[in-house]
Amino acid sequence: MPITREAVIWGYIYFLGRKPESEETIQAHMHTQDEQTFAETMLRSREFHLGNRYSHLIEMKVPPSLPQARQHVATSKIRIAIVGNCQVGPLSKCLQALSGSVAATPVEYTAKMYRKAAQGEMDADLAKLATGHDVLLVHPFEEIRQLLGKASALPGAKIHLIPKVEFSAFHPDLIYIESKDKIGRLRGPLIEYNSSLVFYGWQRGMKKSEILELFRDEVYSELGFYDFWTSAVEGLLREGSSIGFPLDSLLDSWKKKGCFMHSSNHPKLFVIADLAGAILNRLGIDTIPGATDYVADNFADGPVWPVYPEIGKRLGIDGNYLFKMHRADCPHDKPVLMFDLEGFVDTSLKTFSKYNKDDFVCRRNLDHYRRLEAPTMERGIRKPAATLPSETATSRRFYIPKRTPYDGLPDFHFWHKAIGGTVLREVDPVVSASLKLDRQTRIATAGSCFAQHISRNLRRHGFNYFVTEDAGGLPPEEASSLGYGLFSARYGNIYTACQLVQLLERAFGEFNTMEKAWLRPDGRFVDPFRPRVEPEGFKTSKAVEASREAHFACVREMFENLDVLVFTLGLTEAWRSVRDGAVFPLAPGVAGGVIDSGRYEFVNFQVSEVVADLEKFVQKLTKLNPGARIIFTVSPVPLAATYENRHVLVATTYSKSVLRVAAEALASGHANCFYFPSYEIITGNFNRSAYFNGDFRTVNAAGIDHVMRLFFAHYSSENISGEFNEALKLEFESMKEAVCDEEEIAEAASPNA
Repeated sequence: MPITREAVIWGYIYFLGRKPESEETIQAHMHTQDEQTFAETMLRSREFHLGNRYSHLIEMKVPPSLPQARQHVATSKIRIAIVGNCQVGPLSKCLQALSGSVAATPVEYTAKMYRKAAQGEMDADLAKLATGHDVLLVHPFEEIRQLLGKASALPGAKIHLIPKVEFSAFHPDLIYIESKDKIGRLRGPLIEYNSSLVFYGWQRGMKKSEILELFRDEVYSELGFYDFWTSAVEGLLREGSSIGFPLDSLLDSWKKKGCFMHSSNHPKLFVIADLAGAILNRLGIDTIPGATDYVADNFADGPVWPVYPEIGKRLGIDGNYLFKMHRADCPHDKPVLMFDLEGFVDTSLKTFSKYNKDDFVCRRNLDHYRRLEAPTMERGIRKPAATLPSETATSRRFYIPKRTPYDGLPDFHFWHKAIGGTVLREVDPVVSASLKLDRQTRIATAGSCFAQHISRNLRRHGFNYFVTEDAGGLPPEEASSLGYGLFSARYGNIYTACQLVQLLERAFGEFNTMEKAWLRPDGRFVDPFRPRVEPEGFKTSKAVEASREAHFACVREMFENLDVLVFTLGLTEAWRSVRDGAVFPLAPGVAGGVIDSGRYEFVNFQVSEVVADLEKFVQKLTKLNPGARIIFTVSPVPLAATYENRHVLVATTYSKSVLRVAAEALASGHANCFYFPSYEIITGNFNRSAYFNGDFRTVNAAGIDHVMRLFFAHYSSENISGEFNEALKLEFESMKEAVCDEEEIAEAASPNA
């Protein structure tokens, strides 16, 4: 099929480094059969060979006088052919590097091959590949799949389906724009990659300044850009599972490295390298460690789409608006050039202006983009699509400025709509949740006793509740009494932020406290930092330390490998060592140890101190585990007792206020930190204390129901609505299972109560 005028011009620039000399030359090449034929013509031209345009990319042959490498490391010499999309090139290089001598032949599935497959002309080609190679690796294109049966029947043919990595969550604005007459794709400043926002704005006749206003958080939220993560993960995992090539563990490791894609279909090299390693392992071929460190990332030479800052913040990574050009579009001495957002939009519009607005379409349905036209004049203010005015030949698309900034805001902004006009069970203070959990996400929990409800519900709903310190087959009741399974490791309740950061520091040898073991009145010993994990106590102080070392190994494993940590902030009051500042979950003398003002002191942490401790923890955890994300909650359970010289109600209000402010500071200041309002759901005056039992302290079943229902509704990507009622029945039966260390304070003070 004839090629476009633009394709001819682009081809001259790409292959020869110049534009065509005349319009006649362009017209002559436009009659070429297809782009593949045109490219072959350019490659065979005398000018291409004499110009040495790509001489710096050509490998130098070893002179005959030098000895050929014969003793290099090699694990296999089988012949592999790979049929698939553009990823087959770098994949073949990684296969060779990891094996030393595997001969990998990439066969890119081009438009020409697609037409041949559709016309039934691929049988012979596949047969030739299958018989000429020991292994044939194939991306699961439907047309190729239909031919595999015939090729598989050939003697000795070994055909394996392998996944292609396509992941749109980092670049949800990126689209392909197709010509309606099937001639080809519209090429913009980043070759065939184009912006859906720019394309929509151009089709609707928006000015450049109006299109630039579309690149912002409200628009991305309105169009569902933040929902791409869930569908991208599901799509990638489905691709792997459908061909018997699970990608779960690989995806977990990729996510921890931040953005693992240059664009929606161009993975970064470490992704391709991991796939190559997995393929070789499946073929029983050993791999050479670190070999892919020396493979060039060809996709990095191509166009690279940025992760927009607002999208990056939701995903816990850095973002920008720098669009990297294809190296072929750059001068030889300036191989890396970028557009900023304004330059990208301007160049896109200039490119689009060469065509009629109805000549091109994109696979994404852009009808719902019309709702964006209301806010372009007034940044951040939008009306529901249902209220958009009908358009006429003379009507403006934009609304008249509103009387107040609050006009048209969603119901959750207003008390009388979100609370006063809502039944108790339907109150939902979670406006949106950018973090989504699925059943593969490794979720760890820590904090006060309220956090135990979350861990139990995660387990009951089949989520991957990440436990690194298990009971080793003990009966459930005995295991629970020994502190197993209450949290991800056997550290017991962690009430304060200082306790949390010190746990991490102690586990990794950064803080060696002088407090080793506390003696009980019965002659047994307890761990000062988890005094209730062994109800019978330890026989010796050395036994305490031995148990702690084994425990620390499990804590290290948890912090290094978790995907999400749910941490419930419980208290600001604590007791700590005067000698080294170690903070304890219980005061000395309650479950062990003795009251000694020379060794221990009371502390009631202030906001600045709690924030500083949480900041330190986030920094340390992120360094250990770059992909880790944290959901902060505040326990709604009031203090069992206070050491301050004031009423326990006032002390509770202070403590919870400090913790709530600290949680907000972390959630708003870190892209990998989030806040879930369990505290507001339970303590909000809208429920008239309906979520507390008769003691006005312990949370009842209805309250747990409300909290967990909203937690899973907003943070889970799985459909569990049908499962919740049955699981909740079990939860009702175990409401008293939560182990709260601080209750021992009141019991110790009133032994006859």
